[in-house]
Amino acid sequence: MRFPMPRLPYDYSALEPWISQSTIQLHYEGHLQGYIDKLNRMPEVANSPRRSLEEFIIEGKGQSHRDVMNVIPPGYHPSPMYNQAAQIYNHVFYFRSMTPGGGGPPVGDFKQICDSQYGSWENFRRYIISRGKSLFGSGWVWVCLDDEGQLLIVKGLNAELPIVYRNLSPILCIDVWEHAYYLDYGNDRGKYLEAVSGNLINWDFANRNLREA
Repeated sequence: MRFPMPRLPYDYSALEPWISQSTIQLHYEGHLQGYIDKLNRMPEVANSPRRSLEEFIIEGKGQSHRDVMNVIPPGYHPSPMYNQAAQIYNHVFYFRSMTPGGGGPPVGDFKQICDSQYGSWENFRRYIISRGKSLFGSGWVWVCLDDEGQLLIVKGLNAELPIVYRNLSPILCIDVWEHAYYLDYGNDRGKYLEAVSGNLINWDFANRNLREA
């Protein structure tokens, strides 16, 4: 089987001035396409009957390493299949977490949960920015819903993502690998996080994920 290249949900220039056309094009045609190509070349994928991307992610993670996100067991090294498949999932989720004309205060179910648990969107947003800036190295900032209905902000190092953990459902994510922001913001990750969280969040996508969690 082969995984097709996922469709970008907007034009390359649609997120300007917050994220440039050059960054989106490099991100999509370079990085995401690279993960797709590498995954499709793996024998365990190429010779497999049709399966979902999530199945390859969970298989690649392994049952013994699915307890607590951000707690890495001694001696654990992610498999190449997990890394490639997870990065495809992460990038697609990231692109869909943003939308032209998005951002501003949340609406709907997300607003109610956010206000109830954190007091306001601005409080929650400051926490997103802080978590993203404090992630050492490359990775992801995930907004998740846990199995008790609590909104959490979880840092995912490298390719780590919530779906392999039994108590987390992904709602939104922001890519904090350097290729996501270096052309536009240099090494100022905080300014990039402020721009995305303040101006690009896709609240329709977030609320749909909350309903399905």
